Amino acid sequence: MSAIVSKIHWIIILWVSFNLYLLFMEKQEELVAKQDRIPVLESNINRSKRKKKQLQQYFKDIEKAKGRIEMVAAEVEALQKKLPSNISDTENLELIKGVAEGLNIKNVFLTPGNEENKGFYMVKRYDFNGTGTFLQFLVFFEKIAENDRLLNITSLSMTKTEKKQRGRFQLINCSASIIAYRYNPSHKEDRGIDKIESEYDSGRK
Repeated sequence: MSAIVSKIHWIIILWVSFNLYLLFMEKQEELVAKQDRIPVLESNINRSKRKKKQLQQYFKDIEKAKGRIEMVAAEVEALQKKLPSNISDTENLELIKGVAEGLNIKNVFLTPGNEENKGFYMVKRYDFNGTGTFLQFLVFFEKIAENDRLLNITSLSMTKTEKKQRGRFQLINCSASIIAYRYNPSHKEDRGIDKIESEYDSGRK
């Protein structure tokens, strides 16, 4: 019995850590759900593109097809413009670093990458590294998700720190990729009108 009592603090620590892990996973799922705006937007755009392809395939009246296709392409471009018009490195870095340091997360490092052209939108990646507890990172990702800026966590890695523990909670090293999005003004949705007219003219010969 004395042996169990002497190890009761380890049992408590394990129990608390397990419950924090469950809480972290639950909040992580909520975080993912909050960041579904980009996939929904992409889904709407893809649906509009499918509508455009159906119009290209089935409409025989070339003038009517051109009008409908123009309308659908305009819908795609309107959805595209719902994204932010610019990405501010200064503001994003200050936001991410400020949230992390406000939660007392240590060894915070942020590395901005280059913008990538994804067609109708541009993305900018920020590589984040820091040291803290599960609970600190749980709150950190919640605050990032709740912010008005359109940010998304695309990858996440956590490992136990090798540094000797002083407190009750396990310290972990966290690496994450945080993505910012903006509207790509140089992208114009292909109407496919030339192809329709070419196929229409070929069918008349």
